[in-house]
Amino acid sequence: MARTVSKTETWVGYAILLVLVVISGGILLKQSRYEQSIFKPTTFQTENPAKMTPPARSPADLIHYAPNPLTALTPPETFGPENLSDKINGKAELYLSAGFVNLDSQRFAIEDEPTAWMEAFIYEMDSPRGSYAVYSLQKRSEAAELDTGDFAYRTENALYFVHGSYYVEIVASVAQERMADLILSFGDNFIRKTTVGSEAINELILFPTKYLNKESISLLPSDAFGFQQFDSVFTAQYEVGDTELTAFLSQRKSPAEAVRLVESYTLFLIEFGGTELQSTLNIPGVKLVEIMDTFELIFSRGNILAGVHGAENRKAAEELALMLNQSLAEKG
Repeated sequence: MARTVSKTETWVGYAILLVLVVISGGILLKQSRYEQSIFKPTTFQTENPAKMTPPARSPADLIHYAPNPLTALTPPETFGPENLSDKINGKAELYLSAGFVNLDSQRFAIEDEPTAWMEAFIYEMDSPRGSYAVYSLQKRSEAAELDTGDFAYRTENALYFVHGSYYVEIVASVAQERMADLILSFGDNFIRKTTVGSEAINELILFPTKYLNKESISLLPSDAFGFQQFDSVFTAQYEVGDTELTAFLSQRKSPAEAVRLVESYTLFLIEFGGTELQSTLNIPGVKLVEIMDTFELIFSRGNILAGVHGAENRKAAEELALMLNQSLAEKG
């Protein structure tokens, strides 16, 4: 991906500005990336994790996915919503907000090279959307795309992929060709032996393809752009001329809900210092807000909420909004 600023860096800046908003009541954040600490459980999750009981089943033994010459280095472990943070401290909120069910993990070592080991993390989510949300927001910048599973990439010492409602990470202690091959074999075995349903994520094809960085599409489970009513929001990065832009869309339950969210988000921006401007775009019901020297365009088409977030160039933002509206008309 050719990007000047990493997803993590911009989300951290976003979170800092959000804290300043709460403190002063007069500052609105300007950035638009993911920060794990601001996510909270939403409609992705069917139960309150605080009320969920520990998993009744025994930990899954992952050894039957391990190719030779891998042997079990540790016993299998299982974690539920109530103790996930014990295993992945600092990241649990993201998984919980995306509908986390349970995590199975286990370490394996190469039999004749015990210092070379890998650990498999099998996250079961409550839907393919949940697994894709985690995958997209955890994606490393040095990723090399693969055909494994529904979505997949590898790094120097790890494999990450989605298989139905499962999000899988396999991370090795060493970066070596032999271990990399074993990791891929483990992943292939898991996919081959694990039956999942088929559920398409239709929003992925709704973004216009011109100027699109395809690898940048992410799914924000909750609190997108600091707005609590924005859940299940897809974002994508574009380069229009020399301007980087963020487009977003979200499928809502009805056209009425989409219209209501356009109004609510506009009021949210105005409340924190934004100024609504008159838009000349030929998009019914479009809202244009200038805030902190950036522009927000928000509109709805049918039951789809869409727009351009945090744009520094109004003309480029309007061009992208028109493209997005046209794409929704053709594909939505």
